[in-house]
Amino acid sequence: MSIFRRIEARRIEKLWARWVEPDALRVLSHAVALAPRLIVHVASIAVLAGLVNACVPATRYEEAKSASEVALAARQRAEVALRATQEQLDALATQLDQRERQLAESEQSISETKLENSVATKERDEASGLVDQLRGDLGRVGDNLRSYAKEKADLETSLQVANARKLDLEKSEANTVAVARLMRDLSAALGERVIAGDVSLDVQDTRVVLSAASDFWFDDSSALRPSTDPVLAALSRLLSAHTESSAMLRVPGPAADKRGSALLLALEKRGVSAARLTLMAPPLPEAGREASSSATSLAAGPTPSGLAPPASTSVVISFSVG
Repeated sequence: MSIFRRIEARRIEKLWARWVEPDALRVLSHAVALAPRLIVHVASIAVLAGLVNACVPATRYEEAKSASEVALAARQRAEVALRATQEQLDALATQLDQRERQLAESEQSISETKLENSVATKERDEASGLVDQLRGDLGRVGDNLRSYAKEKADLETSLQVANARKLDLEKSEANTVAVARLMRDLSAALGERVIAGDVSLDVQDTRVVLSAASDFWFDDSSALRPSTDPVLAALSRLLSAHTESSAMLRVPGPAADKRGSALLLALEKRGVSAARLTLMAPPLPEAGREASSSATSLAAGPTPSGLAPPASTSVVISFSVG
């Protein structure tokens, strides 16, 4: 019996020594595997002890009982240590799972961050390319706008020139029509005199010019001849018909002022307003005209349009067209 106890005690000691080693899981696994065997052996010892109870001393029985109790206590301690170790293992496994999940989440977050950075970098590169393209397009648009602005300015200038030309042409056309009408009416009114050569009609700078010799208008005393009454009446009717027209008179000779005043008075008596009649200074004699042309131009100013004197002895009446 002592041999069996020593064998079981050695096994228990070996089991305890292994349990206290760092590799507790393996020790506990062996303890779990050996626990049934220990129980069987303890039961066997108890049976044998019972069989020989009548033939062994009480001290041996007590030793066997004590050994059985020691083995049972060791088994209970092993089970408690196994449960504690299992709980630690479960806690460590739980922590490991949590850390693995956290690591997986961290890796996923890092992957998402890398993906977002990659997408943001790509979008930034695309935006930079788009900005460069837009800058180029804006530059070309600016050049086109400047070119269009220059073309527009040129076209506006051309349009202004064309409009001015149009206005000039329209005005010239209107003047031409007005001159033609005035010439027509004047020719109709003085047809016989024009045909006879007493008066001549001409157009100078959009003005109708009537010229006749001084002897046709005045006698030796510088009075108007009675034969000029029809001509004066015709001129009065002409100015009455062409209300926008005016007349400028130039009378030559030494008695130019007297003769000019007489001619103006005769037209006013026939209903022509004095505001529409202008008496111009007589032309210089032919001999001194060239010598004093500069002085005359400075003193008297430029010769009015349509009154360039054809001859120093002719009375000139120039009609405007409005």
